[in-house]
Amino acid sequence: MMIGCSKSDSQQVDNFLDDYEKVVEKWEDSIADGEFTEDDSDEMNRTIEEMEGEAKGLKNVTKWNKKQQERYANLSERIMDAVFKSIQYQGGFSF
Repeated sequence: MMIGCSKSDSQQVDNFLDDYEKVVEKWEDSIADGEFTEDDSDEMNRTIEEMEGEAKGLKNVTKWNKKQQERYANLSERIMDAVFKSIQYQGGFSF
């Protein structure tokens, strides 16, 4: 990866955020449909950890603009809401 703040770095961040949004929507939908299982909880936790790792890596490569930072914060809030909702299912799964 290139070090610095170029268009390609910014595009990498945008691509990551697009992927992160798909992950968030997947888990929001899964929890909303009431079919959330303990295996789903484990998979969701692994996915969240992977996404956090990717975000940290990108933050080491490029400075995120304000819009990207706000989008990431919003998506992180949504995924945490999904985690808390998931705890309500089948005796309460935990992180």
